[in-house]
Amino acid sequence: MKGSKKEKILRVAAQHFSQKGFEGASLEEIATEVGVTKPAIYYHFRDKAALYEAVLLFRLEKLAESVKEAVAASEGAEAKLRAYIEAFGAFLQEHRCFAAILAHEFADDGKQMSDRAAKVLSESLGTVTAILNEGIEEGVFAMENPMVVQMMIVSTLIMHQTTRTIRARVARNVRGFHPVSPDPSLPDLARILANKVIKSVKKDKE
Repeated sequence: MKGSKKEKILRVAAQHFSQKGFEGASLEEIATEVGVTKPAIYYHFRDKAALYEAVLLFRLEKLAESVKEAVAASEGAEAKLRAYIEAFGAFLQEHRCFAAILAHEFADDGKQMSDRAAKVLSESLGTVTAILNEGIEEGVFAMENPMVVQMMIVSTLIMHQTTRTIRARVARNVRGFHPVSPDPSLPDLARILANKVIKSVKKDKE
């Protein structure tokens, strides 16, 4: 599909959904940017909801595949949790507009997310749950709520991708705020986050 008209529609639509959300995105504007007519979009997708679902599924499936591969290549629960977080961060770095799409979706409590897309999204939570259970069996992790751990990971990574400007504005107004280093890149943040999350779920916290 790479390089095809359908792929271009998905790529442009992802940009529009990330900037304007589902409600604000216009099929007319997407069609214009792609260089096709609106009926040409309907040839591939029956309506805006179907296009939106395709945009979500295209990335959610790749995300699930990416983190599973990273986890499968690691040994032990701690290494797997680190691999999961870093792979999640790397995916958001590569697919920058996806973080904004998810931010819109989470702000709307999943209002536009289809059951099929929600099911694919749940695969990531399933991966975290399996890693935490493995860590408990190994005796290295304490019992933790997987959803809380998942929210720590996902919300931090997504906020980093979607709040660069406001972070700088807010930090400028905080007296005594002196960052010890420049704003971390997303891969660097993922590594920092992995250290903190692993520390928080360890059975014997240092």
